[in-house]
Amino acid sequence: MSFRPPFSPADAAAEHGDASWLFSEPAQTLAYTSSRVLIEGHPVLLVVRSRDGDWQFLHGPVDEDDHCRIVTLGRAVSRDPSLLLVADLPPGWRAYRSLADGLWFREPSDLPLPEPVRRRDAPRGWTHWLANSSLPSPWLWK
Repeated sequence: MSFRPPFSPADAAAEHGDASWLFSEPAQTLAYTSSRVLIEGHPVLLVVRSRDGDWQFLHGPVDEDDHCRIVTLGRAVSRDPSLLLVADLPPGWRAYRSLADGLWFREPSDLPLPEPVRRRDAPRGWTHWLANSSLPSPWLWK
């Protein structure tokens, strides 16, 4: 396994913002992520926007080997531009997908977690994990 620095110098460019910025918050806004996303380069498969407006960009189930990390919105988007597709996620909602290049599915975070779905076009991986998770909610670090 090769070591890859968490951010390239080009990532800093997103910190300054530009006309294509779709989030209502500035690029320097802090967000939560996991060490798997930030350091190991795992894709973001779950985005949670808490009721107070905080953002979480997560790779999947978080275990004891993973740690909460802080990143700016600008750096998160520079690493994964598809996060711009959920920039309008309202507070109290979550978006999830089963693959890094998959479609985002959105729902209020206070809805009961869905049953596992078996349709080919549905994100079975996430709904299965969410339905069977021992975690009380996806508000993992709040």
